[in-house]
Amino acid sequence: MTPRLEQLRSEVGGVTRMVRDTLYDLRTDVTESQDVRQTMELFVSRVKERSGLDVSIEVEATGRMPIIQEREMWSIAKEAVVNVERHAKASRLTIRWRSDGRSAELVVADDGVGYDKSKARADSYGIMGMKERAASIG
Repeated sequence: MTPRLEQLRSEVGGVTRMVRDTLYDLRTDVTESQDVRQTMELFVSRVKERSGLDVSIEVEATGRMPIIQEREMWSIAKEAVVNVERHAKASRLTIRWRSDGRSAELVVADDGVGYDKSKARADSYGIMGMKERAASIG
Protein backbone atom coordinates (compact mmCIF):
# COMPACT_ATOMS: atom_id res chain seq x y z
CA MET A 1 0.00 0.00 0.00
CA THR A 2 1.29 3.47 -0.82
CA PRO A 3 2.00 5.95 1.99
CA ARG A 4 -0.81 8.23 0.78
CA LEU A 5 -3.30 5.34 0.79
CA GLU A 6 -2.17 4.36 4.30
CA GLN A 7 -2.69 7.95 5.46
CA LEU A 8 -6.16 8.06 3.91
CA ARG A 9 -7.07 4.75 5.52
CA SER A 10 -5.91 6.05 8.90
CA GLU A 11 -7.92 9.28 8.49
CA VAL A 12 -11.08 7.37 7.53
CA GLY A 13 -10.60 5.13 10.57
CA GLY A 14 -10.29 8.22 12.79
CA VAL A 15 -13.46 9.74 11.36
CA THR A 16 -15.31 6.46 11.85
CA ARG A 17 -14.23 6.33 15.52
CA MET A 18 -15.29 9.94 16.00
CA VAL A 19 -18.74 9.28 14.51
CA ARG A 20 -19.19 6.18 16.71
CA ASP A 21 -18.15 8.14 19.80
CA THR A 22 -20.50 10.98 18.92
CA LEU A 23 -23.45 8.62 18.38
CA TYR A 24 -22.73 6.85 21.67
CA ASP A 25 -22.41 10.17 23.49
CA LEU A 26 -25.72 11.36 22.05
CA ARG A 27 -27.44 8.29 23.53
CA THR A 28 -25.91 8.89 26.98
CA ASP A 29 -28.58 10.73 28.96
CA VAL A 30 -30.08 11.23 32.40
CA THR A 31 -33.09 9.01 33.09
CA GLU A 32 -35.32 8.18 36.03
CA SER A 33 -32.98 5.28 36.86
CA GLN A 34 -29.66 6.96 35.90
CA ASP A 35 -28.85 10.24 37.63
CA VAL A 36 -26.45 13.01 36.60
CA ARG A 37 -23.52 11.47 38.48
CA GLN A 38 -23.92 8.07 36.79
CA THR A 39 -24.37 9.68 33.39
CA MET A 40 -21.26 11.85 33.86
CA GLU A 41 -19.20 8.86 34.93
CA LEU A 42 -20.15 6.91 31.79
CA PHE A 43 -19.41 9.88 29.54
CA VAL A 44 -16.18 10.85 31.29
CA SER A 45 -14.79 7.33 31.01
CA ARG A 46 -15.07 7.66 27.22
CA VAL A 47 -13.59 11.17 27.29
CA LYS A 48 -10.58 9.94 29.29
CA GLU A 49 -10.09 7.04 26.88
CA ARG A 50 -10.12 9.15 23.74
CA SER A 51 -8.40 12.32 24.99
CA GLY A 52 -6.04 11.31 27.79
CA LEU A 53 -7.46 14.06 30.01
CA ASP A 54 -7.15 13.55 33.76
CA VAL A 55 -10.79 13.96 34.77
CA SER A 56 -12.27 14.03 38.24
CA ILE A 57 -15.91 14.21 39.25
CA GLU A 58 -16.95 15.64 42.61
CA VAL A 59 -20.56 15.04 43.63
CA GLU A 60 -22.62 16.24 46.59
CA ALA A 61 -26.14 15.09 45.89
CA THR A 62 -28.70 14.75 48.64
CA GLY A 63 -31.63 14.93 46.24
CA ARG A 64 -32.49 14.89 42.57
CA MET A 65 -33.79 17.77 40.53
CA PRO A 66 -36.80 17.24 38.24
CA ILE A 67 -35.72 15.10 35.28
CA ILE A 68 -36.17 17.93 32.75
CA GLN A 69 -33.80 20.17 34.72
CA GLU A 70 -31.28 17.37 35.22
CA ARG A 71 -31.26 16.65 31.49
CA GLU A 72 -30.62 20.30 30.67
CA MET A 73 -27.84 20.47 33.26
CA TRP A 74 -26.36 17.28 31.80
CA SER A 75 -26.47 18.78 28.29
CA ILE A 76 -24.63 21.86 29.56
CA ALA A 77 -22.02 19.67 31.28
CA LYS A 78 -21.52 17.55 28.17
CA GLU A 79 -21.05 20.60 25.93
CA ALA A 80 -18.58 22.14 28.38
CA VAL A 81 -16.56 18.91 28.61
CA VAL A 82 -16.48 18.54 24.82
CA ASN A 83 -15.32 22.16 24.52
CA VAL A 84 -12.48 21.42 26.95
CA GLU A 85 -11.60 18.26 25.05
CA ARG A 86 -11.55 20.02 21.66
CA HIS A 87 -10.28 23.51 22.38
CA ALA A 88 -8.72 24.05 25.82
CA LYS A 89 -5.43 22.19 25.37
CA ALA A 90 -5.96 21.07 28.96
CA SER A 91 -4.45 18.14 30.82
CA ARG A 92 -6.83 18.23 33.81
CA LEU A 93 -10.60 18.62 34.01
CA THR A 94 -12.78 18.77 37.11
CA ILE A 95 -16.57 18.47 37.13
CA ARG A 96 -18.46 19.41 40.29
CA TRP A 97 -22.16 18.59 40.72
CA ARG A 98 -24.15 19.64 43.76
CA SER A 99 -27.87 19.09 44.17
CA ASP A 100 -30.24 19.08 47.10
CA GLY A 101 -33.37 18.46 45.03
CA ARG A 102 -34.39 22.15 45.14
CA SER A 103 -31.35 23.70 43.50
CA ALA A 104 -28.24 22.51 41.72
CA GLU A 105 -24.80 23.76 40.86
CA LEU A 106 -22.57 22.58 38.03
CA VAL A 107 -18.93 23.62 37.67
CA VAL A 108 -16.69 22.46 34.82
CA ALA A 109 -13.11 23.67 35.29
CA ASP A 110 -9.86 22.89 33.48
CA ASP A 111 -6.22 23.93 33.37
CA GLY A 112 -6.34 24.88 29.70
CA VAL A 113 -5.62 28.02 27.71
CA GLY A 114 -8.90 29.79 28.47
CA TYR A 115 -11.56 31.33 26.30
CA ASP A 116 -11.12 34.63 24.48
CA LYS A 117 -14.56 36.12 23.75
CA SER A 118 -13.06 38.53 21.21
CA LYS A 119 -12.00 35.58 19.03
CA ALA A 120 -15.33 33.71 19.21
CA ARG A 121 -16.86 32.76 15.87
CA ALA A 122 -20.33 34.03 15.06
CA ASP A 123 -21.35 30.54 13.89
CA SER A 124 -20.26 28.86 17.15
CA TYR A 125 -23.36 27.77 19.03
CA GLY A 126 -21.91 25.79 21.93
CA ILE A 127 -21.68 28.54 24.53
CA MET A 128 -24.83 30.22 23.26
CA GLY A 129 -26.67 26.90 23.60
CA MET A 130 -25.38 26.41 27.15
CA LYS A 131 -26.61 29.89 28.12
CA GLU A 132 -30.02 29.24 26.57
CA ARG A 133 -30.35 25.89 28.35
CA ALA A 134 -29.39 27.44 31.69
CA ALA A 135 -31.87 30.29 31.17
CA SER A 136 -34.65 27.85 30.27
CA ILE A 137 -34.37 26.09 33.64
CA GLY A 138 -33.61 29.14 35.77
